[in-house]
Amino acid sequence: MRVAGDAEWKRALPLLALRNGDQLEATGAAAAVLLFSGVQGTTTVSAANSPYVVRPLAPAPSNTRSAELIAGLSRLLAGKRKELTFASLSTRSVSERPDVLLAPRAGKLLGPPTFEWEGPDSLRYTVRVLGPQGLVWEASGLHRAPVRYPASAPPLVPGVRYSCEILSQDSFRQAGEFTLVPKSDAAVVHDGLTAVGRQRYPRGTAALMRAALFFEHELYAEALQELRGAAAAEHGEPALHVMLGQLYERLGLPQLSDEEFQEAASLMGARP
Repeated sequence: MRVAGDAEWKRALPLLALRNGDQLEATGAAAAVLLFSGVQGTTTVSAANSPYVVRPLAPAPSNTRSAELIAGLSRLLAGKRKELTFASLSTRSVSERPDVLLAPRAGKLLGPPTFEWEGPDSLRYTVRVLGPQGLVWEASGLHRAPVRYPASAPPLVPGVRYSCEILSQDSFRQAGEFTLVPKSDAAVVHDGLTAVGRQRYPRGTAALMRAALFFEHELYAEALQELRGAAAAEHGEPALHVMLGQLYERLGLPQLSDEEFQEAASLMGARP
């Protein structure tokens, strides 16, 4: 990309903020999706329309509330850009990583939690949910796999802060906290998801917008599920890994965060 008024071309990084007059150029099979602020939609830059000069698009008809929401999510995404350190990619298998609780670690939830953690497959685990009055629910002898809070368990009350614990036979123990959002707050989030769906974004862009909405409302478990699913489905999209790295960073998981940033750098074709 080249900033308006500059002579030098630079590598275009994921979630880069562009302004009127900036230029993008794609070569070979590379492509970039430009998300215009507000409800103006997207443009894909490829070798066929390169170099592309950024110009404002005519606003699409929409209600003011949706326009403000989409514009806010666009700004939030731009604020998640990461100055990637281009290094050799070195990830660890699940068995090599330390035991760690992934979700829910913190924040809020739209509904009953799904507990997810990493650790050896050979161990059996116990999951506990505790509320202000003590133990609410417990399940033991579990394999390392996502566990949904069952419908037969005591109902969780929106607005009440709960803690969860994951324990294993080898004395591993990690805890997190979560709060179920009230119906009124959940309705706001669902309205936002509907507004994003109306825009007909490319799949990767739509996933980023939904994740940004979840992130904004502290729905970190939902954001994690959205981004991990999109990253698995949309191979080669570095922006998803940048956002996922930012989310892991927020959740206090630096190793997983670094791995996602390295994956983004690798997908950008960086060399150490």
